[in-house]
Amino acid sequence: MQMTVEAFIGRIVAMAGFLALATAIAPAAESQRPNILFIFTDDQPRICMGAMGNRHIQTPNMDRLAADGVLFTNAFVTTAICCSNRACILTGQHMRRHTIRDFQTPLSAKAFAQTYPALLRKAGYRTGYLGKFAVGWPKPEARHLSLPAEGFDFWFGFPQMINFRQEVDGEVRYLTTMMEEKAVEFLRTNPPDRPFCLTVALKEPHGPWNYYDPQVPDPYQDAHIPPPPTCTPEHYEAQPEFIRSSLNGGSGPRWFKDPEAYQEHTRTFYRLIARADLALGRIMAALKDAGLEGNTVVIYSSDHGSMLGAHGLVGKWLMYEESIRVPLIIRDPRLPVKLRGRHCDKMALSIDLAPTMLALAGVPIPRSMQGRDLTPLLGDRQVSWREDWYYEHVYNTKPPRRPIVKCEGVRTDRWKYTYYPGIKPPFEQLFDLKNDPHEVRNLAGDPDHAETLARLRDRCNVYRQELE
Repeated sequence: MQMTVEAFIGRIVAMAGFLALATAIAPAAESQRPNILFIFTDDQPRICMGAMGNRHIQTPNMDRLAADGVLFTNAFVTTAICCSNRACILTGQHMRRHTIRDFQTPLSAKAFAQTYPALLRKAGYRTGYLGKFAVGWPKPEARHLSLPAEGFDFWFGFPQMINFRQEVDGEVRYLTTMMEEKAVEFLRTNPPDRPFCLTVALKEPHGPWNYYDPQVPDPYQDAHIPPPPTCTPEHYEAQPEFIRSSLNGGSGPRWFKDPEAYQEHTRTFYRLIARADLALGRIMAALKDAGLEGNTVVIYSSDHGSMLGAHGLVGKWLMYEESIRVPLIIRDPRLPVKLRGRHCDKMALSIDLAPTMLALAGVPIPRSMQGRDLTPLLGDRQVSWREDWYYEHVYNTKPPRRPIVKCEGVRTDRWKYTYYPGIKPPFEQLFDLKNDPHEVRNLAGDPDHAETLARLRDRCNVYRQELE
């Protein structure tokens, strides 16, 4: 297996990352391995957080976490779909390497043994998993792989399809409330001499949208939420026909005719993010009550974004910014006060989370991981960092559902190249994100940008081969 230059540098940085962070933390904590609390939502785009400048959404706990940690303003997923990117998060690998391309296939036992929870558990950490797992369908013959309860010390996981409305012993319960209770139980029962890694995979704001927490009022009942600037008939019609006729393109025309339908959709989306924010706050309070706040690194993110009407589109899957950009906050209480509340603009990826958690724990990062340890960035160190990265999405639906378009590409700090395999004639997009942040003008056919197009096309071809 060929190792890229970036991967080789990543190994060196990974070895130094833990030591670099150790020089920045308080001396009393240096001899104690930190606990790790990783909380992530399902479908939350980067902009759906007050700390990212959204004045219409209420996320006080996310904002508080960002003010006390490091907010990564350029965080991305490498594949914007639940099954694949959750495998990316677990393994620290691109989809091309872990090969989870659908909702049926689980990680093998050998592959799971090289995930961050398995490696941390082997190193002495108490591990817990609460929430949506969604890597593999729990068929009887593969249930132990698709819902790997035996791989954790504490388990309250469930598959892809589950309702927020749960009935337990004849009582109707809200799913997230049950997860909060399990999180409190995990924290209260953790042995004082054993570090832990608890993963909480919240289902909000993903559907089904047919039941809401009856104990929490809807803060957006009468709100007007401005749509994205590209949520217009003109921008929708500017999309190629194969995108308009795909699963991404189903709601735009209806929303343009009935703006209130868009408002209802977005209010519900924001309502569920507010409920996720409440869960974050309750778990953080439990962490403090248990006396664990001072030595627990908290990571907050999402498994991918959502178009939410940008370009008149819904869903994720495509390589547009709304789909691939996610919130990412890392709060390390051992950092000096002067290093907290910072914004980091380096490009962080979902595949970076696993190596970062291992580095925080002082656990060697396996060569199979393709992500990079983020801890040098927490310490605000000047390190050589990635200049571009590869995106790929290949999952498709079956009739009668509309298809999902396959795409791949390369994103740099300024440019984005997207290629759509299988489209005849071949279709490419090139966006100058510096001058066109909303991705309106496709420069792929502009002779003035032919050199940039060729360079990124070649880079995409190289990644396609090297990342397997």
